[in-house]
Parts: sequence; C-alpha cells; structure tokens
Amino acid sequence: SPTISSAELDQALGEDEVCRGDAIECALNALQVKALAVDAEEGEAMGACDTGIVAQIKPLAPGCFKGCPEACGPLGTAINAYLTKGGKTAAKAEICKHKKEFSCAYRHWSDCKVLAVQAGTLGLDIPMSQKAMDSEC
Repeated sequence: SPTISSAELDQALGEDEVCRGDAIECALNALQVKALAVDAEEGEAMGACDTGIVAQIKPLAPGCFKGCPEACGPLGTAINAYLTKGGKTAAKAEICKHKKEFSCAYRHWSDCKVLAVQAGTLGLDIPMSQKAMDSEC
C-alpha cells in the first residue's frame, strides 16, 4: 500500500479547488482525492476490475465487468478524471479516448445499463447507445 508523503498531501491540498471549509475537512478531502488517484493508477497495473474505485462499483453490475474487462482500466481513469481533473469534461475526454473499450458495454447493455444510469444520477451523462457514443465522440 503506497504511503502519501507530506509533499503529496501539500500538492493535493493545493490542487483542491473545492476546499473552502476548515483545515481538517480540507485535508480529509485532499487525502480522498489522492487515494482515488492512487487507486486508479494501481488498478491499471494490478487487474483494474478488482482494485480501486472500479472494484467498489463492480457489485452494481458484475456481469458488465465480466463481459467487458477491457473497460475497467479506462473506467478507473475516467472516474479519476471526473473527480480530480475537471469533472464531466475531463471524464468525457477519457471516455472518448477509450471509445473502443467502452463500446463493449453496448454489446452487454442488459448488464451494463445500470452503470450508465447511475453515472447520470451523479451528473455524468453516458451515451445510452453505440450510435450516441459515435456521435458524441
């Protein structure tokens, strides 16, 4: 398990645009953001479907992840981009960059639709069909 140095914490605090509360709350938020970034990076190397934030959402749609394991790494990257690099715009750029991997979801839509719907409730509109993905990317 990686440790977070003081320099990394200071950097995360400095990059945190949302933090407007007290110092403890800001530090906690910065650590959460940093941990998500580390989780996403580790997921790429260790089996992206079973580590990090992707492992946390996998129970929502296990059939989707089983059918589309190639999408796990890019999904972790897109979530990390959403949380730490600019929200919807950053996530959409990652989704389009990995369009081939994400397109698998449309071949397993009955298992994967729940993830797109859940993302929508969080403010990230995922294309609901391959045709929509093609036109948006």
